[in-house]
Amino acid sequence: MTLARRRSGTRHGSAVLLLCGLFFFYFSHAALAGRAIDFHGAGKAHKEAAGQAAKIARMRSSSQEIRVGILLGQKSLLVSSDMGFSLIDDKNGKMLVTIVPDGAIKLEGGSGGILLDGKLIPGTSFRLAPQRSDGIFQLGSKHYRGSLLLRVHDGIFDVIEHLSIDEYINGVLAEEMPASWPLEALKAQAVAARTYAFRSRERHRSSGYDVCTTTHCQVYGGVDAETSATRTAVSATAGQVLTYAGDVAETLFHSDSGGMTESRDELWGDGVPYLVPVKEDVQGTSPWQVTFLEADFLKKLTAAGKDVGNLKKIELSPLAIGKGDAYRTSSGRVSHLEIQGSKKTLNLTGSEMRSIFGLKSTLFEVRCEKGRVVISGFGSGHGLGLSQHGAQRLAGRMKYDAILAHYYPGTKLETLP
Repeated sequence: MTLARRRSGTRHGSAVLLLCGLFFFYFSHAALAGRAIDFHGAGKAHKEAAGQAAKIARMRSSSQEIRVGILLGQKSLLVSSDMGFSLIDDKNGKMLVTIVPDGAIKLEGGSGGILLDGKLIPGTSFRLAPQRSDGIFQLGSKHYRGSLLLRVHDGIFDVIEHLSIDEYINGVLAEEMPASWPLEALKAQAVAARTYAFRSRERHRSSGYDVCTTTHCQVYGGVDAETSATRTAVSATAGQVLTYAGDVAETLFHSDSGGMTESRDELWGDGVPYLVPVKEDVQGTSPWQVTFLEADFLKKLTAAGKDVGNLKKIELSPLAIGKGDAYRTSSGRVSHLEIQGSKKTLNLTGSEMRSIFGLKSTLFEVRCEKGRVVISGFGSGHGLGLSQHGAQRLAGRMKYDAILAHYYPGTKLETLP
């Protein structure tokens, strides 16, 4: 793991070590479903995984690291590390405080700097560097690897984690796909998530980091999200990404296609050759249905600024997966529909319908019956790229590289140098 561990002397010396000794606290075991975190000493499994991750990271260049905005707008935070850490002024590299293993400090946003256990340290940017590369930070109740950057502004501070791409994917995989799923599906998801991370770097550049921890980028849970299965999948695909024509591919993914994936061109109007409709082995998966009273249906339209008056008719062709027409894309998803009302006739895209009515996908049909509007469909998500439930099914007869080739036809699986 590449860490910013600048050593230019200790300003407080042994007195600080004595002071920090007063801040020992007990780290309880975090028992999550399938995720046993033995924080005190990190646990044998975590040390082995960290050592492997550190070995992989040393083979990578600094360009293969990523900055994650993990905690934003913090007023105060309790911080510790099982291996100890240093607080460093990021502007001049001067070491300010050394914290012993399992010693805790309280950080608070202050005017013109950060408060360390109530004492102001002037500055706008500080780095927390672990004493060992396999150290794990505890921030409140959560656990993270790598080094941490604190950016102070307006009396609060942001915490930005710096770590290798593969360590980041370790914290993503189980958040995006159940860790209990087949290993080949997990490996395919790991490659898709890693490739997506490379494409998303600097997405939040104006905020001082690359990616956030939500679905806006990818859901990320740090060390607490890791399991032995996901670490195996990440390790088995270490450094692997998908490329197309010499560039990192856009590996979008979703929960379930419903029977056929979608074309990026038909959905967003700017397609790429490898995000095209792909037929699944099983049709009509993840069925769903929502019913609205006609009055509630119209209220939702009005709230979205689309008042049509009284409902007369909804024009939309019947759903047939893999069959397109004037209202549907080639996968069968709704491109648009027509709502006829007493005030006006409204054309809505499938995506607009999904947003206004909270639909799981745009693979749906609509019928009006007895004062109700019934919307039923299949699948979940935008339908582009890898279908996670589809990958789960394919993993019974395909290796992960074949699964990736199925959902991203024409791409190439490559290992970063």
